[in-house]
Amino acid sequence: MSQPFELPEFYVPHPARMNPHLERARAHSTQWARDMGMLDTGVWTEEILAGDDYGFMCAYTHPDASAELLDLITDWYVWVFYFDDEFFEEFKKSKDVAGAKAYLDRLPAFMPINGTDPAPEPANPTERGLVDLWQRTIPLMSRDWRRRFTTSTHNLLLECMWEINNMKSGRVANPIEYIEMRRKVGGAPWSANLVELSEGAEVPAAIAGTRPLRVLSDTFSDAIHLRNDIFSYEREVHREGENSNGVLVFERFFGHDTQTAVNKVNDLLTSRLHQFENTALTELAPLFAEYGINPVEQALVLKYIKGLQDWQSGGHEWHMHAGRYMKANDKRDTVPSFGGVLRRPTGLGTAAALVGVGNAG
Repeated sequence: MSQPFELPEFYVPHPARMNPHLERARAHSTQWARDMGMLDTGVWTEEILAGDDYGFMCAYTHPDASAELLDLITDWYVWVFYFDDEFFEEFKKSKDVAGAKAYLDRLPAFMPINGTDPAPEPANPTERGLVDLWQRTIPLMSRDWRRRFTTSTHNLLLECMWEINNMKSGRVANPIEYIEMRRKVGGAPWSANLVELSEGAEVPAAIAGTRPLRVLSDTFSDAIHLRNDIFSYEREVHREGENSNGVLVFERFFGHDTQTAVNKVNDLLTSRLHQFENTALTELAPLFAEYGINPVEQALVLKYIKGLQDWQSGGHEWHMHAGRYMKANDKRDTVPSFGGVLRRPTGLGTAAALVGVGNAG
């Protein structure tokens, strides 16, 4: 299948790094998916799971995680992608809004904040996986983080309903609505929460909701979603009939051809990464002073920011190689050199510059 556009030159200022526990995460996540029954429903096969290679994704996006944490993080991503594919097969294809709502309404019950409230008996691989993951995760994180993570997970469910309603009505959002909705209910805020887990670096509750931290989360989210929209355009729009994709939004709203829409989406992606860098370099030190954040907490916040940078670079590498996207966008021979991937970090917000902010604090 030919690709409908040339990949643009992406702005990737931080070199991607590989976690040394990759092979363990691959083996563990495959066995976990098998244990949860994800390979028994017809949604996935062993070959599909191996081709998507979520161990590779998580080893690149969480390069400093311990072996045990990388296993847990990878299982979370296996779960979320299985959920996405199962939801498509069961509900999006048929545009079954009522069935989708009933299915989604059950899931929050499997994530009790205190971990002890009674939950329904899990009835499918998505529910079994969520029970297992939540029980393995909550001992590691504070009650404040659990609340934020359950909110992010709930928002993923809202995105599913937004998407299926748009598909049923044939509606494509305008660019402002699209960016705002994806930022609110897309998967990237969920991923940012998992960075706190993998880095052992919870954001202090006192500043988690402040403007600088929200900007960092929002720009991180926008960049992840827009990058995914470029790589998943063929899969989502041409193969699955989705209409919640930034490239399609730019085509419809501005009247762009596909290549121009891709280039414009990439320009917006780059601008979001620049704002992330600017916020990290200029707004954290005053924030720390205003809220009296002690040096230990400052170091944790900076570790979290570094984790978000690692996710951006590692996520890009995974998209470049993962069968989930590249088998539908197979024009790798014409991919340009990507700034920063094989060079030293350049520009604002590089890892070295961010360490300088910490030292200055």
